[in-house]
Amino acid sequence: MISRFSKSAPLLQAPGGLVTLTVAFLMTGSLLRADTPPEVAKALLEQKAATPLPKPEGDVVHVKTATELEQAVRSMKSGQTIVLAAGEYRITHDLVPGAKTPEPLRNIAFRGATGKREDVVIRGPGQENTEGNPQSCFQFNNVDGALVADLSIGDFFHHPIMLHGRFGCRAVRMRNLRLFDAGQQFVKGTSGGPGRIGAKDCIVEHCLIEYTDIGPIANQGYTQGVDIHRGDRNIVRDCVFRNMHVKPGLRFQHGPAVLMWNDSRDSLVERCVFLDCDRGVQFGVSEKPKDGPSDHSGGVIRNNFFYTSRRITNADAPILAWNSPGTKILHNTILTNGTCPNAIEYRFTNTKGVIIANNLTDAKILSRNGAEAEVYGNFTEAAPGMFVDPAGGDLQLKSPVAGVVGAAEKLRPPLTAADCADDFNGHPRRSDGPGDIGAAEHPSPSAVKE
Repeated sequence: MISRFSKSAPLLQAPGGLVTLTVAFLMTGSLLRADTPPEVAKALLEQKAATPLPKPEGDVVHVKTATELEQAVRSMKSGQTIVLAAGEYRITHDLVPGAKTPEPLRNIAFRGATGKREDVVIRGPGQENTEGNPQSCFQFNNVDGALVADLSIGDFFHHPIMLHGRFGCRAVRMRNLRLFDAGQQFVKGTSGGPGRIGAKDCIVEHCLIEYTDIGPIANQGYTQGVDIHRGDRNIVRDCVFRNMHVKPGLRFQHGPAVLMWNDSRDSLVERCVFLDCDRGVQFGVSEKPKDGPSDHSGGVIRNNFFYTSRRITNADAPILAWNSPGTKILHNTILTNGTCPNAIEYRFTNTKGVIIANNLTDAKILSRNGAEAEVYGNFTEAAPGMFVDPAGGDLQLKSPVAGVVGAAEKLRPPLTAADCADDFNGHPRRSDGPGDIGAAEHPSPSAVKE
Protein backbone atom coordinates (compact mmCIF):
# COMPACT_ATOMS: atom_id res chain seq x y z
CA MET A 1 0.00 0.00 0.00
CA ILE A 2 1.26 3.48 -0.89
CA SER A 3 1.26 5.97 1.97
CA ARG A 4 -0.63 9.19 1.39
CA PHE A 5 0.76 12.32 2.98
CA SER A 6 -1.38 14.97 4.65
CA LYS A 7 -1.44 18.20 2.65
CA SER A 8 -1.40 20.20 5.85
CA ALA A 9 1.55 18.43 7.42
CA PRO A 10 3.84 21.10 8.90
CA LEU A 11 7.56 21.28 8.36
CA LEU A 12 9.48 21.77 11.58
CA GLN A 13 12.90 23.39 11.85
CA ALA A 14 15.13 21.20 13.98
CA PRO A 15 18.21 22.26 15.93
CA GLY A 16 21.24 22.94 13.80
CA GLY A 17 19.17 23.97 10.78
CA LEU A 18 18.02 20.48 9.83
CA VAL A 19 14.52 19.90 8.60
CA THR A 20 12.04 17.30 9.78
CA LEU A 21 8.64 16.54 8.39
CA THR A 22 5.58 15.49 10.32
CA VAL A 23 3.22 13.54 8.07
CA ALA A 24 -0.13 11.86 8.32
CA PHE A 25 -0.93 8.50 6.82
CA LEU A 26 -4.23 7.26 5.47
CA MET A 27 -4.31 3.64 6.57
CA THR A 28 -7.31 1.35 6.25
CA GLY A 29 -9.58 4.37 6.00
CA SER A 30 -8.39 6.18 9.13
CA LEU A 31 -6.08 9.20 9.35
CA LEU A 32 -3.21 8.48 11.72
CA ARG A 33 -0.39 10.76 12.86
CA ALA A 34 3.01 9.20 12.47
CA ASP A 35 6.67 9.97 12.82
CA THR A 36 8.60 10.83 9.70
CA PRO A 37 9.10 7.65 7.64
CA PRO A 38 12.83 7.02 7.13
CA GLU A 39 12.59 7.10 3.33
CA VAL A 40 11.33 10.69 3.54
CA ALA A 41 13.17 11.94 6.59
CA LYS A 42 16.74 11.29 5.56
CA ALA A 43 16.54 13.12 2.25
CA LEU A 44 15.24 16.15 4.08
CA LEU A 45 17.53 15.85 7.11
CA GLU A 46 20.58 15.69 4.90
CA GLN A 47 19.47 18.57 2.74
CA LYS A 48 21.36 21.65 3.77
CA ALA A 49 19.08 24.26 5.27
CA ALA A 50 19.45 27.88 4.21
CA THR A 51 21.47 30.11 6.45
CA PRO A 52 19.31 32.86 8.00
CA LEU A 53 19.04 36.07 6.04
CA PRO A 54 19.86 39.42 7.70
CA LYS A 55 16.88 41.36 8.98
CA PRO A 56 15.22 43.49 6.30
CA GLU A 57 16.13 47.16 6.26
CA GLY A 58 14.82 50.26 4.55
CA ASP A 59 11.23 50.45 3.31
CA VAL A 60 9.57 47.52 5.10
CA VAL A 61 5.81 46.83 5.05
CA HIS A 62 4.44 44.37 7.60
CA VAL A 63 1.24 42.42 6.82
CA LYS A 64 -0.73 39.89 8.81
CA THR A 65 -3.81 39.13 6.67
CA ALA A 66 -4.44 38.10 3.07
CA THR A 67 -6.22 41.41 2.41
CA GLU A 68 -3.25 43.42 3.69
CA LEU A 69 -0.90 41.31 1.59
CA GLU A 70 -2.90 41.87 -1.60
CA GLN A 71 -3.12 45.62 -0.96
CA ALA A 72 0.63 45.86 -0.28
CA VAL A 73 1.44 44.10 -3.56
CA ARG A 74 -0.82 46.42 -5.58
CA SER A 75 0.98 49.49 -4.21
CA MET A 76 4.48 48.01 -4.10
CA LYS A 77 7.46 50.21 -4.97
CA SER A 78 11.07 49.52 -5.87
CA GLY A 79 13.29 48.79 -2.88
CA GLN A 80 10.37 47.65 -0.75
CA THR A 81 10.15 44.51 1.41
CA ILE A 82 6.82 42.95 2.41
CA VAL A 83 7.15 40.90 5.59
CA LEU A 84 4.41 38.34 6.28
CA ALA A 85 3.55 37.57 9.90
CA ALA A 86 3.22 33.92 10.90
CA GLY A 87 -0.08 32.38 9.86
CA GLU A 88 -2.04 31.11 6.87
CA TYR A 89 -2.99 33.42 4.01
CA ARG A 90 -5.95 32.45 1.81
CA ILE A 91 -5.53 35.00 -0.96
CA THR A 92 -8.38 35.86 -3.34
CA HIS A 93 -6.29 37.42 -6.15
CA ASP A 94 -2.97 36.58 -7.80
CA LEU A 95 -0.03 38.51 -6.37
CA VAL A 96 1.40 40.34 -9.41
CA PRO A 97 4.24 42.76 -8.62
CA GLY A 98 5.18 44.88 -11.59
CA ALA A 99 1.82 44.43 -13.32
CA LYS A 100 1.09 48.11 -13.96
CA THR A 101 4.39 49.90 -13.40
CA PRO A 102 5.91 51.82 -16.35
CA GLU A 103 9.42 51.12 -15.07
CA PRO A 104 10.62 47.76 -13.69
CA LEU A 105 10.23 47.17 -9.98
CA ARG A 106 13.76 46.72 -8.66
CA ASN A 107 15.09 45.02 -5.55
CA ILE A 108 11.79 44.01 -3.99
CA ALA A 109 11.27 41.21 -1.46
CA PHE A 110 8.64 38.99 0.15
CA ARG A 111 9.74 37.36 3.39
CA GLY A 112 8.27 35.31 6.19
CA ALA A 113 8.66 37.13 9.49
CA THR A 114 10.16 34.24 11.47
CA GLY A 115 12.64 32.92 8.89
CA LYS A 116 10.97 29.48 9.14
CA ARG A 117 9.11 28.49 6.02
CA GLU A 118 6.58 26.37 7.89
CA ASP A 119 5.35 29.40 9.87
CA VAL A 120 3.91 31.33 6.90
CA VAL A 121 1.65 29.47 4.45
CA ILE A 122 0.02 30.98 1.36
CA ARG A 123 -2.64 28.50 0.29
CA GLY A 124 -4.84 28.38 -2.80
CA PRO A 125 -8.17 26.66 -3.39
CA GLY A 126 -6.61 23.31 -4.34
CA GLN A 127 -4.48 21.70 -7.05
CA GLU A 128 -7.53 19.98 -8.57
CA ASN A 129 -9.98 22.87 -8.14
CA THR A 130 -10.82 23.99 -11.68
CA GLU A 131 -13.27 26.67 -10.51
CA GLY A 132 -11.38 28.17 -7.57
CA ASN A 133 -9.55 31.50 -7.67
CA PRO A 134 -6.83 32.50 -7.71
CA GLN A 135 -5.23 29.78 -9.80
CA SER A 136 -1.66 31.01 -9.22
CA CYS A 137 0.07 32.82 -6.36
CA PHE A 138 3.06 35.04 -7.31
CA GLN A 139 3.36 36.31 -10.88
CA PHE A 140 6.51 38.35 -11.45
CA ASN A 141 6.11 40.63 -14.46
CA ASN A 142 8.12 43.80 -14.96
CA VAL A 143 10.60 43.00 -12.19
CA ASP A 144 14.39 43.28 -12.08
CA GLY A 145 15.63 41.86 -8.80
CA ALA A 146 13.33 40.16 -6.30
CA LEU A 147 13.54 37.83 -3.29
CA VAL A 148 10.88 35.37 -2.11
CA ALA A 149 12.03 33.67 1.09
CA ASP A 150 10.94 31.72 4.16
CA LEU A 151 7.42 30.83 2.99
CA SER A 152 5.28 27.79 2.13
CA ILE A 153 3.13 28.14 -1.01
CA GLY A 154 0.78 25.53 -2.41
CA ASP A 155 -2.61 24.14 -3.35
CA PHE A 156 -2.92 26.26 -6.51
CA PHE A 157 -4.51 24.92 -9.71
CA HIS A 158 -1.73 26.43 -11.81
CA HIS A 159 1.53 27.75 -10.34
CA PRO A 160 2.84 28.82 -6.92
CA ILE A 161 5.36 31.08 -8.72
CA MET A 162 5.39 32.43 -12.29
CA LEU A 163 8.34 34.21 -13.89
CA HIS A 164 7.01 36.12 -16.91
CA GLY A 165 10.04 36.53 -19.14
CA ARG A 166 7.92 38.14 -21.84
CA PHE A 167 7.12 40.94 -19.39
CA GLY A 168 10.73 41.53 -18.36
CA CYS A 169 11.19 39.25 -15.36
CA ARG A 170 14.83 39.00 -14.27
CA ALA A 171 16.89 38.03 -11.22
CA VAL A 172 14.19 36.55 -8.98
CA ARG A 173 15.68 34.61 -6.08
CA MET A 174 13.48 31.93 -4.45
CA ARG A 175 15.02 30.79 -1.16
CA ASN A 176 13.99 28.50 1.69
CA LEU A 177 10.51 27.84 0.31
CA ARG A 178 8.25 24.84 0.55
CA LEU A 179 6.27 24.62 -2.69
CA PHE A 180 3.62 21.91 -2.53
CA ASP A 181 0.74 20.45 -4.55
CA ALA A 182 0.68 22.52 -7.73
CA GLY A 183 -1.86 21.75 -10.45
CA GLN A 184 0.75 22.60 -13.09
CA GLN A 185 4.39 23.70 -12.76
CA PHE A 186 5.65 24.80 -9.34
CA VAL A 187 7.98 27.47 -10.78
CA LYS A 188 7.01 28.44 -14.34
CA GLY A 189 9.20 30.62 -16.52
CA THR A 190 7.20 31.85 -19.52
CA SER A 191 8.30 33.20 -22.89
CA GLY A 192 6.46 34.76 -25.81
CA GLY A 193 6.75 37.50 -28.37
CA PRO A 194 9.64 38.03 -30.81
CA GLY A 195 13.21 37.15 -29.94
CA ARG A 196 14.62 35.26 -26.99
CA ILE A 197 12.37 36.50 -24.21
CA GLY A 198 12.47 34.42 -21.04
CA ALA A 199 13.36 34.57 -17.37
CA LYS A 200 17.02 35.38 -16.82
CA ASP A 201 19.43 35.05 -13.88
CA CYS A 202 16.85 33.55 -11.51
CA ILE A 203 17.80 31.26 -8.61
CA VAL A 204 15.83 28.53 -6.82
CA GLU A 205 17.76 27.48 -3.71
CA HIS A 206 17.25 25.58 -0.46
CA CYS A 207 13.65 24.77 -1.39
CA LEU A 208 11.49 21.70 -0.80
CA ILE A 209 9.32 21.13 -3.89
CA GLU A 210 6.92 18.22 -3.54
CA TYR A 211 3.66 16.49 -4.10
CA THR A 212 2.41 15.25 -0.77
CA ASP A 213 0.74 12.45 -2.73
CA ILE A 214 0.83 12.61 -6.54
CA GLY A 215 0.62 15.06 -9.42
CA PRO A 216 -2.53 16.58 -10.92
CA ILE A 217 -5.39 14.76 -12.58
CA ALA A 218 -7.58 17.71 -13.59
CA ASN A 219 -4.70 19.17 -15.66
CA GLN A 220 -4.01 15.73 -17.19
CA GLY A 221 -0.66 15.41 -15.44
CA TYR A 222 0.71 18.65 -16.90
CA THR A 223 3.35 19.38 -14.29
CA GLN A 224 7.02 19.94 -13.65
CA GLY A 225 8.93 21.25 -10.67
CA VAL A 226 10.91 24.11 -12.26
CA ASP A 227 10.03 24.69 -15.94
CA ILE A 228 11.80 27.49 -17.85
CA HIS A 229 11.26 28.56 -21.48
CA ARG A 230 13.92 30.61 -23.30
CA GLY A 231 15.76 31.24 -20.06
CA ASP A 232 19.36 32.37 -19.61
CA ARG A 233 21.71 31.47 -16.74
CA ASN A 234 19.02 30.21 -14.37
CA ILE A 235 20.14 28.19 -11.34
CA VAL A 236 18.56 25.45 -9.22
CA ARG A 237 20.71 24.44 -6.24
CA ASP A 238 20.53 22.77 -2.83
CA CYS A 239 16.88 21.76 -3.25
CA VAL A 240 14.84 18.61 -2.54
CA PHE A 241 12.31 17.44 -5.13
CA ARG A 242 9.93 14.70 -4.04
CA ASN A 243 7.10 12.67 -5.63
CA MET A 244 7.28 14.25 -9.07
CA HIS A 245 5.02 11.84 -10.92
CA VAL A 246 1.42 11.44 -12.05
CA LYS A 247 -1.01 8.56 -12.43
CA PRO A 248 -0.79 6.37 -15.56
CA GLY A 249 -3.14 7.03 -18.43
CA LEU A 250 -3.08 10.84 -18.32
CA ARG A 251 -2.10 12.90 -21.37
CA PHE A 252 1.13 14.20 -19.83
CA GLN A 253 3.21 11.46 -18.26
CA HIS A 254 6.80 12.54 -17.99
CA GLY A 255 7.09 15.88 -16.20
CA PRO A 256 10.70 16.34 -15.01
CA ALA A 257 11.48 17.87 -11.64
CA VAL A 258 13.64 20.42 -13.52
CA LEU A 259 13.03 21.22 -17.19
CA MET A 260 15.05 23.85 -19.09
CA TRP A 261 14.02 24.07 -22.77
CA ASN A 262 12.56 26.00 -25.70
CA ASP A 263 15.89 27.70 -26.51
CA SER A 264 17.11 28.05 -22.93
CA ARG A 265 20.83 28.44 -22.32
CA ASP A 266 23.51 27.96 -19.69
CA SER A 267 21.31 26.51 -16.93
CA LEU A 268 22.87 25.12 -13.74
CA VAL A 269 21.43 22.38 -11.51
CA GLU A 270 23.63 21.37 -8.59
CA ARG A 271 23.64 19.76 -5.13
CA CYS A 272 19.97 18.75 -5.24
CA VAL A 273 18.13 15.60 -4.10
CA PHE A 274 15.58 14.01 -6.44
CA LEU A 275 13.58 11.50 -4.44
CA ASP A 276 11.04 9.32 -6.27
CA CYS A 277 10.73 11.54 -9.34
CA ASP A 278 9.90 9.89 -12.66
CA ARG A 279 12.35 12.22 -14.38
CA GLY A 280 14.92 14.33 -12.57
CA VAL A 281 16.69 16.94 -14.73
CA GLN A 282 16.02 17.48 -18.41
CA PHE A 283 17.80 19.98 -20.65
CA GLY A 284 15.94 20.16 -23.97
CA VAL A 285 12.97 18.19 -25.26
CA SER A 286 12.35 18.49 -28.99
CA GLU A 287 14.48 17.37 -31.90
CA LYS A 288 13.15 20.28 -33.97
CA PRO A 289 12.26 23.10 -31.57
CA LYS A 290 10.13 26.06 -32.55
CA ASP A 291 12.78 28.57 -31.53
CA GLY A 292 16.53 28.46 -32.03
CA PRO A 293 18.79 25.77 -33.46
CA SER A 294 18.68 23.78 -30.22
CA ASP A 295 16.14 23.28 -27.47
CA HIS A 296 18.80 24.01 -24.85
CA SER A 297 22.49 24.77 -25.06
CA GLY A 298 25.37 24.70 -22.63
CA GLY A 299 24.72 24.40 -18.92
CA VAL A 300 25.86 22.07 -16.15
CA ILE A 301 24.19 19.26 -14.17
CA ARG A 302 26.51 18.35 -11.31
CA ASN A 303 26.75 16.94 -7.78
CA ASN A 304 23.12 15.77 -7.51
CA PHE A 305 21.56 12.72 -5.82
CA PHE A 306 18.83 10.78 -7.65
CA TYR A 307 17.01 7.93 -5.92
CA THR A 308 13.95 6.13 -7.24
CA SER A 309 12.11 3.36 -5.43
CA ARG A 310 9.03 3.53 -7.63
CA ARG A 311 8.56 4.97 -11.09
CA ILE A 312 4.94 5.14 -12.15
CA THR A 313 5.53 5.63 -15.88
CA ASN A 314 8.34 4.74 -18.28
CA ALA A 315 10.19 8.04 -18.10
CA ASP A 316 13.49 7.19 -19.87
CA ALA A 317 16.15 8.30 -17.34
CA PRO A 318 16.83 10.56 -14.34
CA ILE A 319 19.10 12.87 -16.40
CA LEU A 320 18.26 13.78 -20.00
CA ALA A 321 20.14 16.02 -22.44
CA TRP A 322 17.94 16.06 -25.54
CA ASN A 323 18.97 18.51 -28.23
CA SER A 324 21.24 20.23 -25.70
CA PRO A 325 24.70 20.73 -27.21
CA GLY A 326 27.60 21.68 -24.98
CA THR A 327 26.03 20.42 -21.75
CA LYS A 328 28.25 19.11 -18.91
CA ILE A 329 26.96 16.24 -16.75
CA LEU A 330 29.48 15.78 -13.94
CA HIS A 331 29.75 13.86 -10.67
CA ASN A 332 26.11 12.88 -10.14
CA THR A 333 25.01 9.85 -8.10
CA ILE A 334 22.02 7.94 -9.51
CA LEU A 335 20.29 4.90 -8.05
CA THR A 336 17.38 3.77 -10.21
CA ASN A 337 16.84 0.41 -8.46
CA GLY A 338 15.90 -1.14 -11.80
CA THR A 339 12.99 1.25 -12.38
CA CYS A 340 14.41 2.35 -15.76
CA PRO A 341 17.10 0.94 -18.06
CA ASN A 342 19.24 4.09 -18.27
CA ALA A 343 20.65 6.58 -15.80
CA ILE A 344 21.68 9.29 -18.29
CA GLU A 345 20.55 9.81 -21.88
CA TYR A 346 21.82 12.20 -24.52
CA ARG A 347 19.71 12.37 -27.65
CA PHE A 348 19.29 13.82 -31.16
CA THR A 349 21.92 14.72 -33.73
CA ASN A 350 22.23 18.35 -32.64
CA THR A 351 23.43 17.16 -29.22
CA LYS A 352 27.19 17.50 -29.66
CA GLY A 353 30.06 18.61 -27.46
CA VAL A 354 28.44 17.05 -24.39
CA ILE A 355 30.74 15.83 -21.59
CA ILE A 356 29.52 13.11 -19.19
CA ALA A 357 32.19 12.43 -16.59
CA ASN A 358 32.64 10.81 -13.17
CA ASN A 359 29.00 9.89 -12.57
CA LEU A 360 28.13 7.02 -10.20
CA THR A 361 25.08 5.09 -11.41
CA ASP A 362 23.40 1.69 -11.35
CA ALA A 363 22.23 1.90 -14.98
CA LYS A 364 23.60 2.65 -18.42
CA ILE A 365 24.64 5.94 -20.00
CA LEU A 366 23.07 5.91 -23.46
CA SER A 367 23.29 7.81 -26.73
CA ARG A 368 20.10 7.97 -28.80
CA ASN A 369 19.28 9.24 -32.29
CA GLY A 370 22.83 10.20 -33.23
CA ALA A 371 23.83 12.29 -30.21
CA GLU A 372 27.56 12.65 -29.50
CA ALA A 373 29.34 13.05 -26.17
CA GLU A 374 32.70 12.51 -24.54
CA VAL A 375 32.00 9.93 -21.83
CA TYR A 376 34.66 9.00 -19.29
CA GLY A 377 35.34 8.18 -15.66
CA ASN A 378 31.83 6.88 -14.96
CA PHE A 379 31.01 3.89 -12.72
CA THR A 380 27.73 2.20 -13.71
CA GLU A 381 27.57 -0.71 -11.26
CA ALA A 382 26.40 1.03 -8.09
CA ALA A 383 24.33 -0.91 -5.56
CA PRO A 384 22.20 0.22 -2.61
CA GLY A 385 24.58 -1.35 -0.09
CA MET A 386 27.27 1.18 -0.95
CA PHE A 387 25.33 4.13 0.47
CA VAL A 388 24.48 5.47 3.92
CA ASP A 389 20.69 5.49 3.53
CA PRO A 390 19.66 5.19 -0.10
CA ALA A 391 15.90 4.95 0.59
CA GLY A 392 16.19 8.22 2.49
CA GLY A 393 17.97 9.92 -0.39
CA ASP A 394 21.36 9.88 1.37
CA LEU A 395 23.66 8.61 -1.37
CA GLN A 396 26.92 9.30 0.39
CA LEU A 397 29.21 6.28 0.45
CA LYS A 398 29.19 4.62 3.86
CA SER A 399 32.64 3.12 3.28
CA PRO A 400 35.33 3.34 0.59
CA VAL A 401 34.33 1.42 -2.54
CA ALA A 402 36.80 -0.01 -5.00
CA GLY A 403 36.55 1.66 -8.38
CA VAL A 404 34.74 4.67 -6.87
CA VAL A 405 36.88 6.25 -4.14
CA GLY A 406 39.97 7.83 -5.65
CA ALA A 407 38.97 6.64 -9.11
CA ALA A 408 37.53 9.74 -10.77
CA GLU A 409 39.28 10.76 -13.94
CA LYS A 410 40.80 14.19 -14.18
CA LEU A 411 38.47 16.46 -16.15
CA ARG A 412 39.85 16.92 -19.62
CA PRO A 413 40.05 20.11 -21.65
CA PRO A 414 38.01 22.12 -22.33
CA LEU A 415 36.96 21.33 -18.73
CA THR A 416 39.12 22.08 -15.71
CA ALA A 417 38.85 21.19 -12.03
CA ALA A 418 36.90 24.43 -11.57
CA ASP A 419 33.96 22.94 -13.48
CA CYS A 420 33.23 20.74 -10.46
CA ALA A 421 35.41 22.16 -7.69
CA ASP A 422 33.21 21.10 -4.76
CA ASP A 423 30.86 18.20 -4.00
CA PHE A 424 27.26 17.61 -2.88
CA ASN A 425 28.07 18.90 0.60
CA GLY A 426 29.83 21.99 -0.68
CA HIS A 427 33.22 20.60 0.36
CA PRO A 428 36.19 21.19 -1.93
CA ARG A 429 37.11 18.12 -3.96
CA ARG A 430 40.49 16.66 -3.16
CA SER A 431 43.33 18.26 -5.03
CA ASP A 432 46.10 15.97 -3.76
CA GLY A 433 45.13 13.09 -6.04
CA PRO A 434 42.22 11.52 -7.89
CA GLY A 435 38.87 12.40 -6.36
CA ASP A 436 35.83 10.17 -6.00
CA ILE A 437 33.33 9.24 -8.65
CA GLY A 438 29.82 10.51 -7.84
CA ALA A 439 28.34 13.54 -6.13
CA ALA A 440 29.84 13.26 -2.63
CA GLU A 441 33.46 12.77 -1.69
CA HIS A 442 33.97 10.01 0.88
CA PRO A 443 35.47 11.49 4.08
CA SER A 444 38.35 9.01 4.01
CA PRO A 445 40.82 9.52 1.14
CA SER A 446 42.40 6.12 1.81
CA ALA A 447 43.26 4.08 -1.24
CA VAL A 448 41.01 1.13 -1.98
CA LYS A 449 42.42 -2.09 -3.42
CA GLU A 450 40.55 -3.89 -6.14
